[in-house]
Amino acid sequence: MTTDMTNGDATKRSSVGVRNSKKNLGDDAVSWDSMAADCVVEGMRNFHVEEHLTSSKYEKNDFVKNINSKDLTVGYLQKEGFSNPLHVTDKTDLDLKVPASKTFSVADVRNAVGSRRQVDVIDCRTQKNSTMTMKEWHKYFEGDKEKRTEILNVISLEFSNTRLETQVMSPRIVRQIDWIDKVWPRHLKELQVEATNSVDEMMYPKVQKYCLMSVEKCYTDFHIDFGGTSVWYHLLQGRKIFWLIPPTDENLKRYEEWVLSGKQADVFFGDTVERCTRFELNPGSTFFIPSGWIHAVYTSRRTSWNILCNRLIAFSR
Repeated sequence: MTTDMTNGDATKRSSVGVRNSKKNLGDDAVSWDSMAADCVVEGMRNFHVEEHLTSSKYEKNDFVKNINSKDLTVGYLQKEGFSNPLHVTDKTDLDLKVPASKTFSVADVRNAVGSRRQVDVIDCRTQKNSTMTMKEWHKYFEGDKEKRTEILNVISLEFSNTRLETQVMSPRIVRQIDWIDKVWPRHLKELQVEATNSVDEMMYPKVQKYCLMSVEKCYTDFHIDFGGTSVWYHLLQGRKIFWLIPPTDENLKRYEEWVLSGKQADVFFGDTVERCTRFELNPGSTFFIPSGWIHAVYTSRRTSWNILCNRLIAFSR
């Protein structure tokens, strides 16, 4: 599905967007944002992700709660809290708006955000960051699969203040408890005109609407979503496999050690904890992950489209 990329292009991109700086927060403090950014593997992985797709070790699923869309209400969260991932297979009563799954394409994204829009791209074999324009990404995504020399993934295209924003509305439950909408000064959000994520032009936490675009075999290594955010996914096309680990004190300690060890290429983090669950997300499903959960994601079908939103959400206890 991809065009042939020269070694020169690959070398140029691999040097862009890699963050290595760490924040000094004191001897006892941990900057999870910095750790996630610093989790860069030098070279290729020394384990096969595909082996963990069928391993019986991750089959037991007592973490994810299946819930009907009509039952996912503020009252439910007040009673049950939001400490486990929630899975909704039918979006009928979520009051969720997304593009038509059968016709939506990368060309539509390019037209909506612009051909020159810079997007962060992850090389899934090394987990290193680089940048491409939407024009370049479109060419890669729709190109000849047999000529692909890299497996690339886009997971951070924030599309607020673009034409794509009008095609997406988050679930009602999210709009009801989202701190950005409920607490952040509304007039500042209304002043936002810049469509990119330029910090100098940002008037509010611009983390509400993301489009993820993945080709087959894309893998995002274990991470914690930034800034203490909870997230919701809606899968339009393809299939996603999640490995999920709860944020217990012991698991967070092991995660810190794993990140700081520099051995991410040698160790599948799910093997280092007592309990890790594998979960499959199929088209049309919506998935809610609470703050702090450690997770990895694999794309097992030819192409995959997500609408993902990082939110500062209450009830994440």
